[in-house]
Amino acid sequence: MHDIEHMPGQLAAFLTERDGRRSATVVGYEPMVGGYSRLMAKADVEWSDGQHDTFVLRGDPPSGKAMIETSRDAEYALLRALDSTSLAMPAVRHYDATGDQLGTKCIVLDFVRGSSLQALLHATNDAEQRCHASDLVDTLACIHSIDIDAVAGTLAMPSSWDAYLGGLIDRFRQADTAHVESVPFLRYVASWLDAHRPPPLPLRLVHSDFQPANIMVTPDGEHLMIDWELAHIGDPREDLGYYNVYSSALGPNLFMSDPEAFLARYRQRTGFSEDAVNMATMGYFSSLAAITVYAQILTGAGAMATGHNCGLMTTYTMNALTIGHSNFLQGCAARADEVTV
Repeated sequence: MHDIEHMPGQLAAFLTERDGRRSATVVGYEPMVGGYSRLMAKADVEWSDGQHDTFVLRGDPPSGKAMIETSRDAEYALLRALDSTSLAMPAVRHYDATGDQLGTKCIVLDFVRGSSLQALLHATNDAEQRCHASDLVDTLACIHSIDIDAVAGTLAMPSSWDAYLGGLIDRFRQADTAHVESVPFLRYVASWLDAHRPPPLPLRLVHSDFQPANIMVTPDGEHLMIDWELAHIGDPREDLGYYNVYSSALGPNLFMSDPEAFLARYRQRTGFSEDAVNMATMGYFSSLAAITVYAQILTGAGAMATGHNCGLMTTYTMNALTIGHSNFLQGCAARADEVTV
């Protein structure tokens, strides 16, 4: 995938070998934009029997060029395991596990004809958005209703819910420790989160990047979930919190249009109790989701302070630090019991 000029021939040879009966000709090949961390491309293929297919290639960028490091082996294993579930997603066709044939480790999937939910939401009215909200909740609930035995062996299993949640909370303390100067409010928020842990839920499959841009909507309205590279076993409310944070920033936020109806439908679809899934726990896991991005921005600010980063984007995003500071502390203020930092 790194050598676009030679990819049509490489892909044709790869598909021909994997098929074993027909020969493939790649009649169209173009990189796809929008991928956060992986190389993406679309390929139109004609087979010797006259059949036509369109595939999406998802591979690793060159060494040192990835924004985040994740495993294609783990992602492919998970996608294969999810084949046996009721979850709708693009079919997985092939995998170059060594990168010897396609230039990098690369998953080949069916191309989905349609649009991302994010694109659709920006072109819909309020009534249409309510329909999309119901579909989005159902997609989320479907992920969180998957028996984790179906993906056993593909993802690490936490030792317990308590230990796992403690690890999520500790990211606040880790961000403080890693920064160039002390950030006391991060320690305060971590202590508050520890002191106000929500009721536990069963550990489930968590997509970990649940956003409308990662949901493809077919012409007949079916939702297909894509981009599973960050998936893990954890607390399903992580996806709720991440969706809320992401969509509050980019909009529209289908949760905020009718929060109680959103959560009620989610509880109905998953069977989770109202004690565990409510407005308070939504705020709790929104805070846990937000620290991921906040810590990244804080890292950039620290690099700028020490003269290792002078990027304009870093300067711009540093504005989010004061907003995050305010949001975290406002969340704690709702129940401002004394905590130890």
